[in-house]
Amino acid sequence: MATTNNSFHVKGKEEVQFDRKNVVVACDVVNGKITYVDVSSQLMGVLFAGDEILNVNGEVNIKTTADFIRAISAKLPGKVTIEFMRDDHCLVSEKQLPPRRPNTQMTELTLTYRGGAATGIIIHRMAFDPKTVTIAMVQSASNACHYVKDGDILVKVNDIYVLDRDAARKLFYTSVNNTKTVRLTLERSTTTDPLGPAPPPPDGVPTTAVPGGVKKTGNSMMLPPPKPPQGKANKQFYVLLPPDVLEIMKANKDFYKKMCKNPPCVIKTSNPSQPVPATLPSDPAPEVRIPYTQSPKPLKMTPKRVGS
Repeated sequence: MATTNNSFHVKGKEEVQFDRKNVVVACDVVNGKITYVDVSSQLMGVLFAGDEILNVNGEVNIKTTADFIRAISAKLPGKVTIEFMRDDHCLVSEKQLPPRRPNTQMTELTLTYRGGAATGIIIHRMAFDPKTVTIAMVQSASNACHYVKDGDILVKVNDIYVLDRDAARKLFYTSVNNTKTVRLTLERSTTTDPLGPAPPPPDGVPTTAVPGGVKKTGNSMMLPPPKPPQGKANKQFYVLLPPDVLEIMKANKDFYKKMCKNPPCVIKTSNPSQPVPATLPSDPAPEVRIPYTQSPKPLKMTPKRVGS
């Protein structure tokens, strides 16, 4: 989406390619504004409730749902261009930085939030490297989703290198709550391969505390060796097997390489008989009527459940 970021009232433009004549629009337009977008709509994630339609393929008089559908259908199949105004809660300015490793790009984003608005960004960490802080999810309806992507590595928050998820969250939310602005430095892969663990920050730069259990050695960080399983439930798997069981297992370790001497389960005959088709009796048993007591209450149709 192309945007102008000089106010929270953002002008946007989306180009959507449709390959078929029949398109599920499923949007309600009242007085030129989107009031509802159904989950079945092919414009889901493109337009949102509250968007003010400026024009569709150059047609500016879009006031009702019928006007909106007619303007879209006039270009099908083909590319549909929609311009709109959106009352966004986040403004973003972007600055490209030199990459710190091959096949990556570094970006510095300054996000300015309107008072009382949610950030729309969830911060997490790599499962196998807790010192690498990542972006887990970005709200699709926010302006930030066009700049911040799932899987981005969060390198810095306001010039502080982040090495711990919880510390990164605290820095992020404190900055937004106090100043309504936060500056994020993100690293993203330029290929289809996901990024590996983040390299350690340079010496002497401000960083957050190392997460618990992670040791720092020189310019690198490493996790401590895993501890043996604790607890009563796991100890049953760490007992020595009896000697006779070990001997049986050792003697039969190559059992799958030997030909089985047992008789086959399926017996093949030399003169297989022809299959006999199944038949039904010519005089089936008569149906038996089950007696019942009729209820004095009138029968009513059972109402359908929502979603059934």
